[in-house]
Parts: sequence; structure tokens; C-alpha cells
Amino acid sequence: MLAEYRVCRSDEDYAQYALFFIRHRQDFSRHFSLADALMHTLETIQTSTIVLVIDKKGQTIGWAHYRYMTPDGEAHPEGEIAFVDSAITTQAHRSSRLFAEGFCHLVHHMAAENRHIRFFQFHALADNAYLTRLYSKFARIIGQREGYHGTENLFSADFATLLHYVAKYTKSQD
Repeated sequence: MLAEYRVCRSDEDYAQYALFFIRHRQDFSRHFSLADALMHTLETIQTSTIVLVIDKKGQTIGWAHYRYMTPDGEAHPEGEIAFVDSAITTQAHRSSRLFAEGFCHLVHHMAAENRHIRFFQFHALADNAYLTRLYSKFARIIGQREGYHGTENLFSADFATLLHYVAKYTKSQD
């Protein structure tokens, strides 16, 4: 494994997330001020499950956070939509292998946590051709919205199909 993945449960975990996010807020958005980062961190801690990405030296190198929702967009712990709000790793640690490993871990974790998931959804900037190509390998664009940073595509994948896809990838790595 390239990294350890740990769900935030303690104040220490949330502090690690907050410090990492504040230090790396420009990776999230080059327009994020310190005040934006603080507000975002406080909201995220209250509304999402946060998974820290920890390297072999014990340093936080990224995070992903998600929430479960009903088809109406209401938060629900057994919601049928797993919505990933963001996933970031430091520039120095970005690689296809880490992305694939972290993605597989997240999908397996969600499957174990909530057996009601039917869809896996997330937004990505519409003008990022690389991400659109990458994400289109396992999800399809089902809409757009004007986000804080520009036009965003809404991607969606059938969760059972995605879980099967991830299981095949995981087996090929063993």
C-alpha cells in the first residue's frame, strides 16, 4: 500500500484535517483565502465523513470527504447517493497508483458502511479536460452547475457497477 486511509473520528483527526486543508487550500482552489478555508473546514467537519490519506512517514498527504444523500438531496446516513465533495493529495504525492488505491479504498469503505448506496456522484470542473477524460472511464456526466470556481460537471456512476469495476482492479493488484 502506498498510503494509510483513516476516517476522522477524534478531535486529533479533525485537527490534522483542518491543518492540512489550511496549509494546502491553494491546491483545492487558488482563490481560497484563509477565511474561506476556515469556514469550509467547519462546515465539512459537521456535514461529511472525512478520510485522511497518511503516508508511510505518518504525515497527512491528502483527504477525501463524502456524505450520503437521498435522491432529493437531503442528508441521510443510509442515503442511496454517495456524494464525494472533494479528494485532494499534495502535488508531490499525486500519481495514478495512489489515485487508484485511494479510490478503491473509498468505494470499498462506502460499500461496507452503507448497503443502500445506488449511485456514486461528484462534481469536477468542466474545463479540466484531463479530469473529464479520467472520470468518464467510470462515471457519466448527468448535469452541470455553476460552482464557486466555474462550471462543474456532475458525474454519476451506478454503485454496483462501480464496485464490480473496483473489485476487478483490486484483484489485478494482488
